[in-house]
Parts: sequence; C-alpha cells; structure tokens
Amino acid sequence: MSDRTYEILFIADPNLGEPEVDALTTTVSGFVEKEGGKIAKVEKWGKKRLAYLIGRHREGSYVLLTAEGSGSIIKEVERRIRVTDGVIRYITVRVDEDLKKAERRKAQRTAAEEKRRAKGHVPRAAAPAAPAVEEEVQQ
Repeated sequence: MSDRTYEILFIADPNLGEPEVDALTTTVSGFVEKEGGKIAKVEKWGKKRLAYLIGRHREGSYVLLTAEGSGSIIKEVERRIRVTDGVIRYITVRVDEDLKKAERRKAQRTAAEEKRRAKGHVPRAAAPAAPAVEEEVQQ
C-alpha cells in the first residue's frame, strides 16, 4: 500500500521559548521518522491566541508538520505526542484524498474548457476585445 499524506498540527505551551519549540518540533518529527514515516514539510506559525482556554493558556505556539506514512505510523505518533510535555493540543488530518479530489476536479474543468474551445465557444472573459479604431489625422 502506498504512503498516505497527513498534516499534524500541534500547539506548544506558550511559556516555551523559540529553542524549546524547535526542540519539540524535532522530537515530534523524530517520532514520525523512527516509525518509518517521512516528514515532507514543517511550518512554524508562531504564537497565536487560542479560541478558548486550554489548561489556563490563552495562546500557544502552532507548528504544522506534513508527514507521509501509513495509518499505523500515525497512530503510534499520536500516542507519543499525547504523553509529550509541552504539547497542549494536537490534531492529525489525512489530506491525500482531498488533494486527489482537487486534482481530479481541476483536470475535469480543464478538459471541459478544452472541449468548449474546440467547438468554437470562447468564454466571455477570454473573448478578444474589439480592435481600437485609430483616427486618421489629416493635415
């Protein structure tokens, strides 16, 4: 079975400094790689205000990891994140199906546009403008 793509978003304790958040990110990335997965991308969003209090915290440092692996890998990674100090919330979402659907819709739209062009139907926005009439100046 091919690897699936997941986004792991976690919120770190706001009392941690930048070096500690980096270390926490490395730790979580290590969980994925130790289980045989691969980290495709890491995005640090910085400190943001939370929508509601989480353990007396009003803000947190957000980090998004894009990981590739199987469901069993992600299950183990989530178990490890759950007991990791410094992580106050996390969520994992499988995104490969959404990406495939978006690519399929884009391909269908492109094919439909090509078909319309072949029949001679040109969308209004793409229709050529009327040529500008140049006035001849007689001297």
